[in-house]
Amino acid sequence: MTTPPDRRHFLAGLALGSLTLTTNGVVAFAATPSRTKKPNHATAVQAKVEKEANLVFLSGTAALDLYHRHPHVPQDEVLPSDAEAQTHMALRNLFEVLRTEGLEWSNITSLICYQQNMADQKVIRKVLNQHFQGWSPALSFVEIRKLSAPNSLLELEAIAIAPSPARKDRSTADMTDLEIIHTRPKLADSMIFAPGIRVDAHSDLIFLSGITAADLEETEKNVPLPNDFGEQVRMATRNIDRILQTLNVGKDRIVRIVSFYTDDFDGREMGRYLEGWRPCSSAIGISALPQPGAKIMFDLIIAA
Repeated sequence: MTTPPDRRHFLAGLALGSLTLTTNGVVAFAATPSRTKKPNHATAVQAKVEKEANLVFLSGTAALDLYHRHPHVPQDEVLPSDAEAQTHMALRNLFEVLRTEGLEWSNITSLICYQQNMADQKVIRKVLNQHFQGWSPALSFVEIRKLSAPNSLLELEAIAIAPSPARKDRSTADMTDLEIIHTRPKLADSMIFAPGIRVDAHSDLIFLSGITAADLEETEKNVPLPNDFGEQVRMATRNIDRILQTLNVGKDRIVRIVSFYTDDFDGREMGRYLEGWRPCSSAIGISALPQPGAKIMFDLIIAA
């Protein structure tokens, strides 16, 4: 068994946030996941360790066209007003990415639905069942305040498994441990995020949560944060830089970044920060964060 890299102590002084490390000998998901139904609408995915299984992370997608323009323009944001139609449209976007990788709905192991109204859960479940046709990934529903497009009612964020046979038609010379997935390559430059990223089974992954503007080594949890939203974004990204430097990796090793924000946030600040790298991304408007005074929080997955 491979000895895990000694990265577990670099957040010893972190007041908020958490770390999970996986190595190529301990894979959290399987190439052929099996379904376990639980009562009270809970779902779980039972998985075996499979060294040759690749993870595919998919960006959060709403009912807008997958390759909509950034910053958003009004004509791209004309959407149906009902959750049923928007769920079909969001799933269409997810499947566009899955199909490019030769995958099906049954390759999805985890699905999070961010929605503006929890009352829509019943109709969203109905549409999911129509598409998934008996397959039940681990599924969570979270009510949120807003999404980046004002007319969006929901956003779907997924993780899938890509068995090694799905890669047999690819040239070995083209394979790296991270592969950005673009379903329409000619439009790739218009995107500020990747629709999906495939991570090779032999990559180490670090999961980080709760990165805010608060000092990573601050022992006092109630130190006031600046009220300016932009300044908080800059402080939080400096914290990300410190973590990346400690890990000795660059921004191009960020696989996924989820932004939870309380003020208006269009993502352009993050685009500038990432300097051309486009990870998977979701941007979720919420009412409050655990850190007093915090207006932005990032969760990240890093390939180390």
